[in-house]
Amino acid sequence: MSDEPKESQESKPSARSFEKPILMIASAALIFSIANTALLLLNPTAKKVEQFNEEMKSEVAESINTVHKKIDGLRSAEMEWQSVLKKASANPDAIYRVVNTKDGFLTLTEITDTGEGSRK
Repeated sequence: MSDEPKESQESKPSARSFEKPILMIASAALIFSIANTALLLLNPTAKKVEQFNEEMKSEVAESINTVHKKIDGLRSAEMEWQSVLKKASANPDAIYRVVNTKDGFLTLTEITDTGEGSRK
């Protein structure tokens, strides 16, 4: 009788040694299938996010171009007024009038005395 229990004890460890790798492989396959399912479900969302990102990139690029145009306009206006101030400093006693030119810019023109008397 003592021989029989030893044989049953020896056969159980060999079966358990195969259970562990099979359980690990089965759990890895389950995790892999869950991950694939999640990626398949999220794929339409990813396309929408990608499209939204592209739209945002184009809107930001347009905004940057608008800002650069405004900065260039301010630089040209500054250069124009620097020339106006230089003109005014050359003859500080003269009377000047601000005139809107045909191209939409303001300029400073000197009013010449036409003999009507002095203005103050």
